Amino acid sequence: MDSKILKFFNMEIDLFIVSVCVFMAIVLIVLFFLLLDYLKIRKRYMEFMTGESGKSLEYTIYKRFREIDKLKEGQTDNDNQIAIIYDMVRKSYSKIGIYRYDAFSLEHSINGGTMSFALTLLNSSDNGFIINTIHNRAGCHVYLKEIKNGECALALAEEERISLDMALNYDKKDSSEEK
Repeated sequence: MDSKILKFFNMEIDLFIVSVCVFMAIVLIVLFFLLLDYLKIRKRYMEFMTGESGKSLEYTIYKRFREIDKLKEGQTDNDNQIAIIYDMVRKSYSKIGIYRYDAFSLEHSINGGTMSFALTLLNSSDNGFIINTIHNRAGCHVYLKEIKNGECALALAEEERISLDMALNYDKKDSSEEK
């Protein structure tokens, strides 16, 4: 019995059967690995769609949106608190000028040394005050002058003017020191 297939492949029947069996074995092995991949993908798909504890995907998405809404509310609260802190920082004294000096010359009988000083404290709007403390052996005198917009309505002593200039240029001094 001569078969047209055997004549086409130019093979004997026993060699043809062995070749078909090897081909079928390879196909079965490939099919087995494809089935394993399919089962892994199906398991991941089911976990994605139902969640590990049986939650639906819709519920999980809804829950995440509620969490995002809570985060937005928290962010609004944080922004309000930051605005309050920023306002407090703007009003706090951040510019400092201190100048130490000898209020009395050596010629006078009462000598205070360099214990006298003028201290200027200003906020970011250049509002604040100058404290001028004059020391001598007989006592200590303290004077306070208000500063608005970097200016004083009262006359300033030379030491107070130096201290005020130091405070007004406080930011410039810091940036020049960094360079």
